This record gives sequence, C-alpha cells and structure tokens, in this order.
Amino acid sequence: MRRFLKSGVLIVGVLLWSRSALLAEVASNSHLKQMQELGGQMEHPVTSQPFYQEQTFLVLVGLVLAGVGFVVFRVLRRRWRLSSGPVDFVNEAVLVVDVVNSTHLATHYGNGFAMRAMTILEERTLAAAEARGLAFAKNTGDGYFMTFPSVVAAVQTAVDLIKGLSDEPPDFSPGPPLAVRAGITYGEILLDSRGARHGAAINKAFRLEGLTPKSFARVEGESDPDKIPDRDRIFLDEDASQELRSSEIPVRAVGFCKLKGFSGLHQVFEVLWHNVNGNS
Repeated sequence: MRRFLKSGVLIVGVLLWSRSALLAEVASNSHLKQMQELGGQMEHPVTSQPFYQEQTFLVLVGLVLAGVGFVVFRVLRRRWRLSSGPVDFVNEAVLVVDVVNSTHLATHYGNGFAMRAMTILEERTLAAAEARGLAFAKNTGDGYFMTFPSVVAAVQTAVDLIKGLSDEPPDFSPGPPLAVRAGITYGEILLDSRGARHGAAINKAFRLEGLTPKSFARVEGESDPDKIPDRDRIFLDEDASQELRSSEIPVRAVGFCKLKGFSGLHQVFEVLWHNVNGNS
C-alpha cells in the first residue's frame, strides 16, 4: 500500500508541475502576442507556435505517460505476485536425482555427450516416476526434482532408476557408465497457484543428494560413518526414514551431518537398494 501512495504522490507532483509549466507557457504566448501587435509594422513580425507543438509541452506529456505506465506496471506486477503466492500446503515426499560428474562429462566428452546423458536420464526417470504416482516433476539441468504422495513411491522410483541403469546401462562409449545419486525427504510443501512446489523439504533433498564423506560429523557414542558411496546411492532424512518403518524397504543409518541452510546435525539413512524388490 505504501508503494502505491508513493507512486500516487509522484504522479500528483508531475501533474502539478505540468500545470505550472503550462500556465507559464500561456503567459509566454500572451507576451509574444503583445509583441506581435506592437511590431505589426516590422518587416519580420514575431510569431508563436501552438502550445501542443512546444518542446516543453511534449516533455511534460512524456513525463505524465511515463508516470502512468510506471503505476500500471507496479499494479500488474503486484497482482501477478499475489496470484502466484502459496494457495495450499501438502505433505509430500521429495526426490532429487542428479547425474554424477555431469560437468566432467561435458568438458571431457563434449556437450553432445552430456546432452545425450541428460536425455536418457529424463526418459528413464519419468518412466519410473509415472508408474509410482508422480505428483510434480521439474528438470534441474543435470537431474530431476520430483514429488510423490508417499516416501515408498519416491524410494521405488529411485530404486527402479538405479537398478535399470545398472542392469541395462546405456551405451556411452567412450565415456564412463551413467551414474546418479538420489536424496529423499518428507515434509510440508507449499503449493502455488501454478502448481509449483516450494519449501524447506525440497532444499533439504538437494543437500542430501550432494553429500560427501567430508560432510559427516563425528558424534560421541556413535561409530564413525563408513562405506559412504559417492554414486548409485539413495539417501534419506529422518522424516523419510520414519515413513518407511511400515514398509519392507531395508535402510541403514549412515551417520550425522551438517546441511547448509539448516541448523544442527541431521541423521542420514541409506536405502539398501540391492535388496529392494518391486513389491516392497
């Protein structure tokens, strides 16, 4: 509201200044008319232009139009922001999958090779996700961010993807086999009017996917984390692991780590995807 008042004051100021300038223009024209009457016998009488052709008038019109356009732009932008604001909250599982060393693939094997890898990942990811009740999907450039109604569905999608790449690897000769990492969280998601997803659970899934052995902290009373794979892995947060308790999907506790943007230590779990069957 304060912004609209400022804009209104600006427009009023411009209009008042315009009125003063026009009055000055009228006075100037009156003076010129008097001079013309006095100089009627001169060889080159003084003449005046119509006010709408004066440079001052044109400048004022331009200022007024610019001010009006600015106000209209602010109003439309505010309405767009309001229409795209959060309209609902849902509890969903978040799955983030990412190609391992995607930058290396592009720099060492060419952009065409990297694009082929991304295309295959997209096809296989969406095929696995749509069979598990996919709610939302977004391409992240070198991977995918998706949401599902349950953690089980998110885990099964990740397992299907990794197993498929392992059992039926695409031919990437002379490059290395296509490998991925996955991070899964569960929590409240903000839904806007366009169906896009927002929230801390999404950011946390991205942090989980990118964890390295150096990310884990040593906690008193806990054994040091070991055997932390850097590829073909599925990491879960505590909330997601809780949601899996009623399922037969095997998991193991990896350790505790700090996550950028989140306070404290967070326990991380890994899905033992080799031991997951399609009906878990």
